[in-house]
Amino acid sequence: MTLAAGLTVRPADTLRTAHERMRANGRGLVAVVGRGDKLLGTITDGALRRAMLAGADLDGGVDQAMSLQPLTASKRATKKELLALLRTHRLRSIPIVTDGRLVGVRSLDELGGTGMPAPVAVVMVGGKGERLRPLTDTMPKPLLKIGGLSIVERLIEGMAAAGVRDVYLTLNYKADVFEDRLGTGKHLGVALHYVRERKAMGTAGALSLLPDDLEGPVVVANGDLVTTIDFRALLDFHWHHEGSITVTGVEHLSPIPYGVLRFVEHHLLGIDEKPQRRDLVAAGIYVVEAPVLRFVPRDAPSGMPDLIARAVGEGLPTHVFPILERWFDIGSPEEFERVLLHFAVGADSE
Repeated sequence: MTLAAGLTVRPADTLRTAHERMRANGRGLVAVVGRGDKLLGTITDGALRRAMLAGADLDGGVDQAMSLQPLTASKRATKKELLALLRTHRLRSIPIVTDGRLVGVRSLDELGGTGMPAPVAVVMVGGKGERLRPLTDTMPKPLLKIGGLSIVERLIEGMAAAGVRDVYLTLNYKADVFEDRLGTGKHLGVALHYVRERKAMGTAGALSLLPDDLEGPVVVANGDLVTTIDFRALLDFHWHHEGSITVTGVEHLSPIPYGVLRFVEHHLLGIDEKPQRRDLVAAGIYVVEAPVLRFVPRDAPSGMPDLIARAVGEGLPTHVFPILERWFDIGSPEEFERVLLHFAVGADSE
């Protein structure tokens, strides 16, 4: 067993390097190795994102997210034993170690196993895209093309790469155009199912129109987002944490046009002149367990915040997944032009 390229990082590497290698190797894991490939620890995609939520710096060291006592397996472990370990601990990959030295990494994919039931997806494309008028007077926003593919096709391709095979498109504005342009979805690697809203249903209402026999997790996404999010990493995160709902977040900077006072009680410590406030805001992509859909009112408008509030109120585990990849909410024709340029120069691969 030989080590494939991109499976390891060194102690002096940054979290950004670790993240880039995880994206490239598709294992959701990199091993931190020393001299002679001695295994020092591992970093999973989930551990890296949890570290970012706790304030880690992508340009800081790998020690911010490294497990010093990772789950490992012997080279002698059978396929059955490896699958049992991965499923028990809800992990995609496991390092193979001999005498403390990394000799390989095995994953669910190569072992022919699965973790969770097959996911499905719902992409909401019923909006009118009024912020992008006049571009959307004749063409719905999700069908506007960026780099040769429409916005919604980019989303669906990313979902298909994560194992999604059935995608439900919730339609309202210019519904026929979507069916004419996208057809069966075969060219995207999925089966497309079209769900027509008789009225505007909000960001969650159309979930009540889905089949009642869904078993796997449901990826829910706004159909007008441009992002390079790793949907497999999102699904792995959701599976590992045994969540009922996982909400994606993206960092948003808000300039404060005043000097902000730093103080304790009535004692002034200093003034921060026009700082930027950093918040993690909802990114319009969610993973929802099928049983949670019972909280969606039947054939009535409802929003994702309402569904999340009901789940939290019932004490169901709900988690946050920070998006570290590219993410754009195109709110104006000028922003659309900027994103077009971004993808034209190949920056989407960053």
